[in-house]
Amino acid sequence: MIKLVRVDHRLLHGQVVFSWTRQMDINHIIVADDKVPNDPIGKIALSIAKPVGCTLDIIPFSQLAQAVEQNKNKNIMIIVKGPQEARMLCEILPEVKEINYGGVAKKQDSREYGKAVYLNEEELKETREILARGVRIYIQQVPTASVEHPDFSK
Repeated sequence: MIKLVRVDHRLLHGQVVFSWTRQMDINHIIVADDKVPNDPIGKIALSIAKPVGCTLDIIPFSQLAQAVEQNKNKNIMIIVKGPQEARMLCEILPEVKEINYGGVAKKQDSREYGKAVYLNEEELKETREILARGVRIYIQQVPTASVEHPDFSK
């Protein structure tokens, strides 16, 4: 069962991942990305960052639905890098109705929408497409932080 879908440009990131896996009783993490699965050093780094007690898949989007199906009896957290990848995820997994924006890196042409979430025009467009699908997006760094509900219409 998918318990959490998170956008975080850092993917598996130290205490953030540990706090979410503990809070949500996650025992399987899927990192969906079309570049990282082909990067041996990146895969090793992600494997090292994985919490003990969790299994990990680092897969391209083409394998996402199959990975979710194969692990449906586990508590799954899916992590993607950014809004474009989140939109792709929503196309592949229409059952996803909520996405946690945990970190979108600040760029020269981006605007702040919440703590650690900065969107440029393209990312804002992707975010609006996700919202148009009826998916709720919220910003929350860690489970103990307050939830932010930004206005992505601006």
